[in-house]
Amino acid sequence: MELFSLIFKNMNKRIETILCFLMISVFTKAQIPNGSFEFWTSTNGYQTSDNWDNLNQITFNNGIYTCVKGSPGYSGASYLYLISKAIPGKGIVPGIAVCGKIDTITYKPKSGFPYSNRPQYLSYYIQYMPYDPSDSSSVKILLTKWNQTQFKRDTIAFGASYFNSMEHNWFYNSTYLNYVSEDTPDSAIIVISSSSSIPKDGSYIYIDDLQFNGIATGIDEKFLNSNSVSISPNPSSEVITIKLNSELTFPVEVVFYDCLGALISRNSFLSQSNVLNISNWRKGIYIMQIRSKKNILNKKLIIN
Repeated sequence: MELFSLIFKNMNKRIETILCFLMISVFTKAQIPNGSFEFWTSTNGYQTSDNWDNLNQITFNNGIYTCVKGSPGYSGASYLYLISKAIPGKGIVPGIAVCGKIDTITYKPKSGFPYSNRPQYLSYYIQYMPYDPSDSSSVKILLTKWNQTQFKRDTIAFGASYFNSMEHNWFYNSTYLNYVSEDTPDSAIIVISSSSSIPKDGSYIYIDDLQFNGIATGIDEKFLNSNSVSISPNPSSEVITIKLNSELTFPVEVVFYDCLGALISRNSFLSQSNVLNISNWRKGIYIMQIRSKKNILNKKLIIN
């Protein structure tokens, strides 16, 4: 009897180990809720991608939908299709999907999903076509952590990609995360939009197979030697000088994001020394992302 009891205990341990491994594997693959957009639920005559909120709830009375189930997906049966539409009495409503909950008045995210890793980037397959170059589709990510002392959410990292040309074939893309803290987040928000803050009727984006990848170990200032780019003075409150090393391939795009991942400024520099007026920017931490044909670099700017 003792032998059978021992064998039974060992079997239980093995089963627990296998179950634990399977749970970890499932969790790893399901790191973004319904990131492959394979699961949909019918509501009020339209389909909603499970775990993703959208603005169909304010447009369905007009028989118009800004979020649609596309088929087939890059892989699997379906993908997420977002399109900006003119709605009577509401103007042009962008196609927006939030992994979490969306505010139907401001069109901004209200909440996201639990997440406690430090990925380096978000990858996905995508197609898009803004109505014209003045509009842009986008993918944005925000990682945060609840601050129990100050009773607010602290930004851990953010990332954003904007698309203002057109691409009618599936292609692989990555949105890199800019880390402003070495803490581990406890939640994530992903926002996908067919248009910018001034939407244009007909702009659209297809997206499929979202997945976090890589591991960030600290605050991100990678891809180029940090000495290749300098900001002075830093901190600053009025004017900064951005100096670019000759190793960069010009023209160089210099983009600024605030700590919530909102696009603040986009510039194209043709020379090594450039002056930028920041006197009307709010105090805080900003990420300056330098992009050339061959290089990417993130630098932190503090406005006091």
